[in-house]
Amino acid sequence: MYRILLVDDEALIREAVSENVKWEQYGYELAGSCENGKEALEFIEENPVDVVFTDICMPYMDGMELSEKLSEDYPSVKIVILSGYDDFDYAKKAIRYGVKEYLLKPITADEMGDVLLALKTEMDKERKAEQKLSKLESAYRKGQKRLYSDTLLHLIRGSRADEETRRELKKVGLNLDFAVYRVAVAELDIYVRSSALDEERKKESALMAFVLHNISQEIVKRNKAGEVCQGKDHRTYMLLCSNRPVEFRQSVRNICNEIIAQMNQIMHLEVNIGLGSYEAELENIYKSYEEAEEALEYHYIMGGNHVMEIETIREEKNQADVDKMLGELALHVKENDSGKIKEDFSVMEKTLREYCYDRRSAGVVLQRVVDMLDELCRASEMESVQRTAFKEEILEKVLNAGELKEAVDILGTYCVEVGGRLDNQKNVGGKKYAVMAMDYIEKNYGDCDLSLHSVCSYLNISASRFSTIFKQATGMTFMDVLIGLRMQKAKELLENTDMKNYEIAERVGFNDSHYFSIAFKKITGKTPTEYAKEMRK
Repeated sequence: MYRILLVDDEALIREAVSENVKWEQYGYELAGSCENGKEALEFIEENPVDVVFTDICMPYMDGMELSEKLSEDYPSVKIVILSGYDDFDYAKKAIRYGVKEYLLKPITADEMGDVLLALKTEMDKERKAEQKLSKLESAYRKGQKRLYSDTLLHLIRGSRADEETRRELKKVGLNLDFAVYRVAVAELDIYVRSSALDEERKKESALMAFVLHNISQEIVKRNKAGEVCQGKDHRTYMLLCSNRPVEFRQSVRNICNEIIAQMNQIMHLEVNIGLGSYEAELENIYKSYEEAEEALEYHYIMGGNHVMEIETIREEKNQADVDKMLGELALHVKENDSGKIKEDFSVMEKTLREYCYDRRSAGVVLQRVVDMLDELCRASEMESVQRTAFKEEILEKVLNAGELKEAVDILGTYCVEVGGRLDNQKNVGGKKYAVMAMDYIEKNYGDCDLSLHSVCSYLNISASRFSTIFKQATGMTFMDVLIGLRMQKAKELLENTDMKNYEIAERVGFNDSHYFSIAFKKITGKTPTEYAKEMRK
């Protein structure tokens, strides 16, 4: 029987679900129910459970915070969200925290039963795999080895008081009196590609993590370079020590490279190793550990088989010219040039690697690409609901990709599709002229001589025909669009720069600053000066 916990701040809902679901029929027992996430965590600490059904909006600690805590501290617990909110942001967070199901209220007993059966099937498979794995782990986990491993992990992570840590070190016979220390964290690359790896394969691959630990331990011991242990997350943790600081840096890199080489040769598996900085005091080892974890995050950019040193990453980290990359990409999408689009993404991937963007920063850039594509589609005939669905789907795929190359490939393919879709649509019913006109206005709004006639001359179309086509395509007149764009650009300059009003007027296409002020107030209800003061507070 699997144990299940129900979390909802509404007593009536807790009672209804508790009474109407035949738990035993599906292989479960209801361990208890809680009013909020805080109470649920306290319950789980004393009463282990296999599955948590939780609402989102609750006092003290909501369902998303609870899901995050469970994913960190109790990763084996299956999470199912019962929510009244059909919100994409919630769904994205749920995916990030490993939530198994996101169900919208109200839910019937039959629907609940289907979810319970699916979860039971998954947990049955995992339990069999764990039983198989536990036989191989048993010798390693028993007695003194377990105590040694736990003690070393507490020391590396700084998760216990210094005095307690020293007592434990003495108890297991660890003498760590050295001049310099450094933490390395090694992880099989297969574990960071959750989108490409099913749970069954992950469980089997846990055996390979033991091989990584054993190989690392052998190499470190042979070099008399420190201590090695394995965490429950299947990562290998190395506390590297030396009394010869000058030679230490190169010897550490040699050890890490040898571990990677042996794993490649023996197991044909890729490994990533994060290296923290040097520490001279035993009490500060946790700082090196935190930096090793930070360095390991760059596997997203670098891919597998890399030793990632935090010092090197920080030295190389810089800011790429993202605006320029996005501008060129937008132009090539509009032109439907698939060859140049692919070149743009190749440059983007290379640039993000060279500038050492971590997963979060790279994700921001990729999200800007998705936003840019959505903006290009906005002027097409695609309905807003359909456009939003496309955007949400592609964004989820990109942000859940295991590494940068996979994300870039997904987004590159989508860009080519968007380019083709825009190209097909802009030639229907005169749409081509409207799209070209919008592009021309965007590029030339700062020219005070820009007019309907100059646009028509550029498009080689009569003013009357253009006006009809443009109004049908955009719902606005040419002057409405031009003035609206100029006002929007003026707002951005007023919000983000210290430019004078007359300078902004010239920048956005007004040769008369007084007329600019009148037009601005007519649109916004404020003078440029009033708007700037309000926005720059």
